[in-house]
Amino acid sequence: MKLSSNCNDCCLVSNQEDEELVVVKGAVPSYLKLQFKVLCAQRGLKMSSVLEQLLKRWIQAGGPISSNLLPEEDPEDVKGYVPKSLKLQFKVICTQQRVKMRHVLYQIINEWVQSGGFLD
Repeated sequence: MKLSSNCNDCCLVSNQEDEELVVVKGAVPSYLKLQFKVLCAQRGLKMSSVLEQLLKRWIQAGGPISSNLLPEEDPEDVKGYVPKSLKLQFKVICTQQRVKMRHVLYQIINEWVQSGGFLD
């Protein structure tokens, strides 16, 4: 990643596609954020890269939503930088399905952690 010189607020830009990266964030229980962070570190992965892959998979699967409610215990923000177009797709699908983005982030992070933290 590099800083974009043509952006007023110093946006991050992806080296691969030169697409602007924007933050995606949501509140998840602190224990889940810690597990997510630890698994990423153990696998030598960046949290942003994992979130990007998880969001892409979720979108490709048609944006399925589980009926599990987000636990309200000790919430903490988890965030990552993803391509602007991916965040827009994510936002549109969440709006169409009338689901909050933070619920989806909780769901996909929780599923990834429960599966042992492996990406395809």
